[in-house]
Amino acid sequence: MKKILVTLFTAAASVAAFTGCDSLDVESVSTITDAGYWKSADQIKAFNTGLHSLMRKYSYNMFLLGEPRGDIYGDIPFGGEATQGVERLPYNTINAEFTGVSDYAQLYKVINQINLMIYKTKDSDLLAEADRNYYLGEAYGMRAFLYFHLLRSWGDVILTTEPTLGSELDVSNLAKAVTPAADVMKHIKQDIEASEKAFGSDYSYKFGKTYWSKSATMMLKGEVYLWSGSQMEGGSGDFNTAKAALQDVQSNSGASLESEFSNVFAYNNKENKEIIFAYHSGQDDDFFMWESYNWRNNMVPQKEYMANYCNEEGTPFLEVPGFNLNGLIRFQVNYDFYWNVYRKGDSRWQSTLTPVYQKQEDGTLKYIAPIANKFQGTTLSGGDERQWYDDYPVYRYADCLLLLAQAKAFLGEDISTEINTIRERAYGSEYFNAHKSELAYPNDKGTFYDDNKYMAGDDKGAIETVLKERLREFVFEGRRWYDLRLAGTDYVLKYTKAQKERLLWPINETVLTNNSALKQTPGY
Repeated sequence: MKKILVTLFTAAASVAAFTGCDSLDVESVSTITDAGYWKSADQIKAFNTGLHSLMRKYSYNMFLLGEPRGDIYGDIPFGGEATQGVERLPYNTINAEFTGVSDYAQLYKVINQINLMIYKTKDSDLLAEADRNYYLGEAYGMRAFLYFHLLRSWGDVILTTEPTLGSELDVSNLAKAVTPAADVMKHIKQDIEASEKAFGSDYSYKFGKTYWSKSATMMLKGEVYLWSGSQMEGGSGDFNTAKAALQDVQSNSGASLESEFSNVFAYNNKENKEIIFAYHSGQDDDFFMWESYNWRNNMVPQKEYMANYCNEEGTPFLEVPGFNLNGLIRFQVNYDFYWNVYRKGDSRWQSTLTPVYQKQEDGTLKYIAPIANKFQGTTLSGGDERQWYDDYPVYRYADCLLLLAQAKAFLGEDISTEINTIRERAYGSEYFNAHKSELAYPNDKGTFYDDNKYMAGDDKGAIETVLKERLREFVFEGRRWYDLRLAGTDYVLKYTKAQKERLLWPINETVLTNNSALKQTPGY
């Protein structure tokens, strides 16, 4: 693997102040040996800003690790676009030659900078104690978050907690062997504990919700302990720890559900009350979240392809106001996913997906396929093309409720409060209360279509119910593969094309060549 320069992150001299959150675009200075750096509180603040920018840079890789191997995608793009190999993820045909994600998703680049932040900050006398502790709370939490992605994806992974000093960093950690998954999990929990201790009682969103916070750490703690309880023999003790962490979020985060599902993702409603942590993007720093995230290139069609198609009202898409897409669909949502996931009246349905139709010679409309509608972006004044300046949620309050439901399901406890709260928002209170005999847990019998292949058709099983509701809630948010893995191998095999021996990810050949201490993931 090629070597990269270790860069520090410092704001330009003319960095504008935040309007809600600091600009995440930062300039770099030479290396950690630069005698002019780490000399002021402002430089440390700038480095913290850079850390969040760098983690955001690799957010698409984290999406790849968390969702496409599930059961959402896999059909041939209706516009005829070449999938360029991404279909191997939903088909689960990744192998040693086509790993799907390379170089450990580039996450060690971020981890090394976090290690440097901790190294330079923990004993710094340049900061007030409260500021130093907040930065450390962020850093420990973010490092645990990234290692958790690595653990779930590769199992045994390289564990490094000290920064690589000098002018160069080999991100493959040449000749360093992996650490067993159990020890990696132990370290993740230690980082979470360190993050909690550093934050103390400070639940503020000090720099805004696009920066890590104590509530983000507690959300992560809930996920981590659910995983160790389910996948690493932690059992009820870990499930109860997860439950307590998520209840802490309920009590102290200040977050709550938005009244309307679509409002969570609205361009003009960023950092809303439901958001706990999100990746920022916007015109203020000229960063296309979906450009980095490959949303435009993989998830939405070219507008020219839509000339022969219309919406469900028969209006040609090129005449639909604001429908000025310009991308290529490579991850095609399965055609019948649109009909087999949501129930009539569920606001998440149309807010997540838009159906594509084609007008026939007799004037009737033929359903073709669904396209993404959850992240709509905005058309800037004077522009003629939609820009994806949406923030991307990592943790939001709905996730807290459904993770809590997962913990209760594992413990054999009643999940009705959390499930019904989510459903009431989805259907609206009036409709939900008028149809409780059909919609309230445990009465949901599945979709109103016959072929219900994506989920259990009813609420008889608590684990299936949580999986069903999380699927309805989090399409395009990088959750489904992780959710199935958490529920258990039986669920992965039931809903996906994955092989039991290949639930982890292979390591690409370049990394194996450069690091002789590594071995290929078992099964590949």
